[in-house]
Amino acid sequence: MSKASFYHGVALVRIIHHDAYETLRVYIDNNSSYLVNKDIGIYIKYSEKKLPPWIFTFSEEHIMEIVAMTTKLKNIYISLVCNEDGVCCLNWHEFATIISVDDRLFPKWIRITRMKNEKYSVFGKDGKLKHKVGNIDFPKKIFL
Repeated sequence: MSKASFYHGVALVRIIHHDAYETLRVYIDNNSSYLVNKDIGIYIKYSEKKLPPWIFTFSEEHIMEIVAMTTKLKNIYISLVCNEDGVCCLNWHEFATIISVDDRLFPKWIRITRMKNEKYSVFGKDGKLKHKVGNIDFPKKIFL
């Protein structure tokens, strides 16, 4: 089993165990994009680092794929698997707040930190989320 399969599985298992789950399939043939319930796009990245901060790098290809999903699907979520700690899930608006998708300077990055028993603080190349994101928010956030 590849590392990507293992870490993606962490997020995907949580999705399929949610009551609102119906279907799941690979969306774009690259093993990072998934289609949930016919209209929800999930893009998964992972960090193998055991302790914070977790850093996620986005190449031009990654950003183009995420943007392409926004043109065809109802809702897009970027799920960042922080090793065994949990999943920090960002909706499209949160993602676009911290990473400028129109800026052509690459790579782009997201840095996630978390103190014990707290939610995730999320920083991007182009900004910081004003609120924290909880591991417990995923996957219910994608089914709202």
